[in-house]
Amino acid sequence: LAQAYVPGTPRLGLQEAEPLLAEAMETPIGTKYRANFQQTMLRIKDPKVSVPFYEQNFGMKLIHRYDFPEFKFSLYFLERPREGQALPKTVPSLESEQYLWTMQGCCLELTHNYGSESDPDFKVWSGNHGRDLPESSPLYMKDGPIRGFGHIAFNVDDVYATCDVLEKAGVKFQKKPDDGRMKGLAFALDPDGYWIEIVKRAETGVFSEPFNLSQTMKRVKDAAATRHFYEKIMGLQLVYEMTIPNDFTNYFFVCLSDEEKKNAPTDVTDREQAKPFVGRLWQPVLEITHNHGTEKDEAFQVHTGNSDPQGFGHIGFIVDDLVSMCKEMEAAGVKFFKKPEEGKIQGIAFALDPDGYRVELIQRGATIPMGMPTVG
Repeated sequence: LAQAYVPGTPRLGLQEAEPLLAEAMETPIGTKYRANFQQTMLRIKDPKVSVPFYEQNFGMKLIHRYDFPEFKFSLYFLERPREGQALPKTVPSLESEQYLWTMQGCCLELTHNYGSESDPDFKVWSGNHGRDLPESSPLYMKDGPIRGFGHIAFNVDDVYATCDVLEKAGVKFQKKPDDGRMKGLAFALDPDGYWIEIVKRAETGVFSEPFNLSQTMKRVKDAAATRHFYEKIMGLQLVYEMTIPNDFTNYFFVCLSDEEKKNAPTDVTDREQAKPFVGRLWQPVLEITHNHGTEKDEAFQVHTGNSDPQGFGHIGFIVDDLVSMCKEMEAAGVKFFKKPEEGKIQGIAFALDPDGYRVELIQRGATIPMGMPTVG
C-alpha cells in the first residue's frame, strides 16, 4: 500500500485502503504474471511412431522441436490448432521457437531419449497400473506405484463415429464407447499405451475442427491442498466439480480469458450449467481426481512419473517475469525441483505441487540456447 501513495495526492484512509489490500492479497500469483497452461509432457519410445500418430489421427501439428544430441534426447511439441491458424513455416526455427513460448494455446511435449526406439524392453508407465487397485483388476500392479497421471483427452462431436474412424485406422482402445457402465465415452491408446479419452462436446458444431485437446488428468492425495495450489497460487479457475458420493470427486480447472470468465458457471457443483460450459471450451482443462479418504492416509503418495517407472513428466505454464513469480511462490511456501537461477538454463523453473508433480514455468518469449538441456 505504501506504493499506492504518490506525493502531492491525498493519503488513503483505512476504509479506502482495506479493500485494496484485500484485493491484492486475493489475487493469485499466477494471475499477476499471466500464467497460461501451455503444455503436458509425456515420455515416448519412438518419435517416428508417436508424432505421426497424433498428426494423422487427431490433426495435431508439429510446432517446434529441440534436438540435443550431446545429451541424447529430443523434444517434440505438437498442437491441435484452429482451422486457418497461422503456424510456423519451418520447424525447427527461431520463428517456431518464438511461436512455442508465446502461444495462447496448449501443446503436447513428447520427450524421446535416444536408443529407446530400438530397445525391445523399453516401455513407459501410462499412470493407470498400480498397487492401489483391487487385486481383481486387470490394471493391478503388485509392488507397483500408486497411480498418478491418468490421461489426456480430445473433445469431438460424435464419440461413436470418431471411434469407428480411429479403429479403422488401427488405433487400439482401452475402452470403447459401449464398454462398461459408462456409456458414450471411450479411451483410445497411443503407441506407448497412454490413455486418450474421447469426450462428446456439449454441442454439435460448436467447433468446425473434428478434435480439440481438452484435458490432462492427474490423481491427487488431498483435494483441499491441490485446490489451493492451482487456484490461489497458479491462478486457474475451478469451473466444474463432480462428486460420486463415498467414492471420488473430479475437479476441472482452466485458464479463462476475461470474456470467458463472464460466462463461467456461478455454481461449479451444478452439473446442468458447469458440465456444458466445460464441454464448450476449446482449451484444455486440468482434471484433478481425488479418491475420497486418501488425504487421511499418511502412507499414500501418488507416483509422479519422474522416477522408475517413468512416463508422464509435467504440465507447464508460460509466464511473465519468471524470476519474480518464482520468488513470490517460494515466499508462499511452494517448493521447487529447479529454480530459475539453477542449472544451465535460466529461462525455466520447475515448481512442485502438493503431490510432488512437477510444474514447469517458462519465461514468456524465452529462447533456449542450443546445447542446453531442459529437464527430461
